[in-house]
Amino acid sequence: MKHPSFSSVTRRLSLVTRHPSPVTRHLSPVTRLLVNSFTCLLVYSSTYLLLTSCDDFFDVEPAAFIDNAEAWNDEETVNAILADAYARINHEDFSYFEGFWVYSLLNLSSASDETWPSWQQGEFGTGGKMQVIFGDTWFYIWPYDQIRNCNEIIRKTDLSDHAQKEQIKAEIRFIRAYHYFLLVKRFGGVPLIREVQEYQTENTEALEIPRSKEQEIWDFIAAEMDTIALILPQKRSADNRSRVSRYAAYALKSRAMLYAASIAKYGKTELNGLAGIDAPPEKYWEAAATAADSVIQSGTYHLYNQYPDKAENYNRLFLDKNNEEYIWTKEYRLPESGHSFDHMTTPYSFTSGYGCGLTPALEFVEAYEYIDGAPGKLPVEKEATPIQYDHPLDLFAGKDPRLFASVYLPMSKFKDGTVEIRRGMYTEATRSYKAASNLMEKTVLQGRKDSITLSGKDGIILTSDPTNTGFYQKKFYDESRKDFSENKSDQPWPLFRLAEMYLNKAEAQMELGNKKEAAEALNRVRQRAGIRVLTTDEITMERIRNERRIELAFEGHRFWDLRRWRIAAPGSDPRAGILSPLPPTALFPWIVYENGKYVFTKASGASEVQKPNKIFLQRHYYLKLKPEEINSNKKLIQNPGY
Repeated sequence: MKHPSFSSVTRRLSLVTRHPSPVTRHLSPVTRLLVNSFTCLLVYSSTYLLLTSCDDFFDVEPAAFIDNAEAWNDEETVNAILADAYARINHEDFSYFEGFWVYSLLNLSSASDETWPSWQQGEFGTGGKMQVIFGDTWFYIWPYDQIRNCNEIIRKTDLSDHAQKEQIKAEIRFIRAYHYFLLVKRFGGVPLIREVQEYQTENTEALEIPRSKEQEIWDFIAAEMDTIALILPQKRSADNRSRVSRYAAYALKSRAMLYAASIAKYGKTELNGLAGIDAPPEKYWEAAATAADSVIQSGTYHLYNQYPDKAENYNRLFLDKNNEEYIWTKEYRLPESGHSFDHMTTPYSFTSGYGCGLTPALEFVEAYEYIDGAPGKLPVEKEATPIQYDHPLDLFAGKDPRLFASVYLPMSKFKDGTVEIRRGMYTEATRSYKAASNLMEKTVLQGRKDSITLSGKDGIILTSDPTNTGFYQKKFYDESRKDFSENKSDQPWPLFRLAEMYLNKAEAQMELGNKKEAAEALNRVRQRAGIRVLTTDEITMERIRNERRIELAFEGHRFWDLRRWRIAAPGSDPRAGILSPLPPTALFPWIVYENGKYVFTKASGASEVQKPNKIFLQRHYYLKLKPEEINSNKKLIQNPGY
């Protein structure tokens, strides 16, 4: 078996010292180097103990270095180790992708029914593909090196301040449980390791731990959150927003129990419980609702409501670092560290190299209701005749304000310009359409002298990188930023926020048959959004699910929601098959030759939109365990379908 290379450790050390964590950023460079060297050795030695046999490593035994009591008694060192543990969590955030994302752009939004990438390369590019079958190991993680680190820290931390020691251990227990949450929603049951495994040359099989049942992992997460919640502080200061609090623990429990309940009701039990939950879902829904209520009733967090304009309010929510809705976030600090969301998602004509990023699907845009609560279908024709609009944005009049804060629509404002999206020209006299073949193609409208580009400067062109769907993602985009180059953005990533707690409660209470409580929770979110609240009689599970789809769009929820509800792949549920087959859908705006107004057509399928159909198979509700995991642990059993 291979152990991590020395270069990989030094790269980690280099990254940590170049991008100091909130805990270590005030230390001197020399002190930071020392404490981060320690944490890197800790990470290295933990992985080494798990994955190697008897190879020598460095001149000093890592375990001897870690066993230095002074290190575990030193507040500064322990805080640095804690910060490193936070930094190594897979948050599924802005930068979550497989491979170099310019070529794959495979993330949780593009793998769901929210978006398609605009670029031609990668899994969802064109390349002549009519369909893409979801990968058996997409979004794969196996963070047992980090779980061992957590166990090591829990066992060895020994600060003289007892309260501080217990709080740090509680934080580490949260991080460990969060790792297990990331694992169980991917694989079902996994090895549950709560103590440091000691390497013994004469008994290497002792390190091979079989998978626990899936239910055991969910129950472990719930029990851990119950235990640590009262140890953690109720709220963090502005400088410590990225550290978990009591209500982050309740938020994790609420989300985890909602997932467990869905799997218990909608999934099936296989491999003697390694996949699926053979238990009544009611206890999990009750736990999800109760945990969500603990956050809601605390009064510690508030739905963001700082601007009277509802679209502006929702837009600012994700740019305001000090908002009181975020329960736990991943923070970025410039110039030490940042992300590239703005760099990678700028509309085509405004880019400086990369851009275009993720382009929302038409069916996602139509999921937004109208303010009066009517379904969100866009009216593009009447009695088989195209409806003409004076301006493209007129088509979207009366829609949920969150749409205008989340999506750049055709002719939306962008900074000091306009996102000009057009497919070509419509001639009313002949009822014919002429599509643009490239961004340079020109045309002249009737009665005018000046020519215009047949397409807009931001697309639609099906053979290049501008949007194929007619839209660009706006949510999270910071138009005030002047430098759009790589790693120059610092919008925080919301890991838990209060709106999710209301939606968790609404779903759980609806599943329990408590429609009144479900309506009250759901309407808090709708009221803030600026759309009509629903009566108890109007509440349905489909409306709750759609509200979740809209409110939490692009935040990494939709992909996992479709999986836990077991409606991603075709099945007996009439709602199933949302991701399979999933054709790309688009809205094509056409300028009218005779009068300069606009008509629209809707497009669907790989041949029309030039993006492959998505295919999600039944086996993809659980990921495939990679061969290296099974070869390292002969007690692991492969998931069904592989």
